[in-house]
Amino acid sequence: MPRVRRLGGLLALTTAAEILAEGVVLSAFLSRVGASALPTALALRAVVEVLLSLAAERGLARVSAARAMRVVVVACSLLLASSAALLSTAGGVYAAYVVVSSVARIKTIHFGVLAIADWPGLGAARALPVIHAGGRLGGVAAGPVLALLGPKVSSHWMVALSAGLYVVALVWIRAGAQPTPSRPPPASAPSNEGRTAGLLAAIVIGAVALALGRLALVTQSGSVLEAAYGEADLNRVLGAYFSGANLVAFVLQLLVVGRVLGAGGLPWLNSGWAWLYLAAQTVLSFGPPSVAVALVARLVESELRNALRTPVATLLYEAMPVARRAFARTVVIGVAVPGASLVGGLGLGLLRAHPTALSVMGVGAAAVIVLSTWAQNRGYRAALG
Repeated sequence: MPRVRRLGGLLALTTAAEILAEGVVLSAFLSRVGASALPTALALRAVVEVLLSLAAERGLARVSAARAMRVVVVACSLLLASSAALLSTAGGVYAAYVVVSSVARIKTIHFGVLAIADWPGLGAARALPVIHAGGRLGGVAAGPVLALLGPKVSSHWMVALSAGLYVVALVWIRAGAQPTPSRPPPASAPSNEGRTAGLLAAIVIGAVALALGRLALVTQSGSVLEAAYGEADLNRVLGAYFSGANLVAFVLQLLVVGRVLGAGGLPWLNSGWAWLYLAAQTVLSFGPPSVAVALVARLVESELRNALRTPVATLLYEAMPVARRAFARTVVIGVAVPGASLVGGLGLGLLRAHPTALSVMGVGAAAVIVLSTWAQNRGYRAALG
């Protein structure tokens, strides 16, 4: 299927670029700045994400999903290239961390819109897990590169390599571009907006809770990694982790997620990951402060979320009217999530990331996510009639 290969290849290239850049910049940040500065950095990142997301939504509102994605890929490659030049000083590392971690957010918004545009209706339940498996393959490939080259090549060149992968992604999508055949509108029509309002509210609440939970989890796991490794060793550890974690996620997406979604199991995947996330936050907060616990918690929050819940999240938006999808994704991913990160990050910064505050925020947010997924499942069923 040409469209599956095109979208899967695009996701593989951009995911590999983001993992390389994130791994290098995270190692540099923990070694040169320190994990205690992560909440404030994430709050600042939230401001950047809101500005970039709103600018993209306004500037790309009237262009096709495919053209919007090409513009976003160009912008992300320029942002990564700019970040590569900032890594000489601690302040530059701080700024690069903010920018690099904002790149994935903008891409995620518009990639989801593009994926739904290419695969509306029941086809999305079968195609999306295969497409997202391409992203996991990108992560598997990026892991050895980070582990082998990260300790030997300067951080400038590693982030520049990530920018280069985004350029390759642009060539890929332009070479594989083809007109999307006209299709009838999906089941959700504009008259369905009353029903989808409740679904959007549930998605927003869950996204805000996830943003707050991520703040706690990233800070707690970052503190453990900072205490255990220096910059070069952390690149090796993260490289091995990214390969293994993305391989697990790839197998799940290819062999499990598609079948479950095709059988109408969206609520099971949605709620199942939420309970797993609650367990991860609980063990990270109250279990032993070991590297294994920190990495397993990150696995659940990041790679397993991408494997199990990202296709689900994309399908939730399909229940909304076509004209509202890009706006809804921008509100959730580009405004609500960064807004929560800003408030939560500043709050943790004022509290100096106190362990008790981190535990309360992490476990409390995970509990809210469990409740919000129940509401999302109900709203999804109601929106589809």
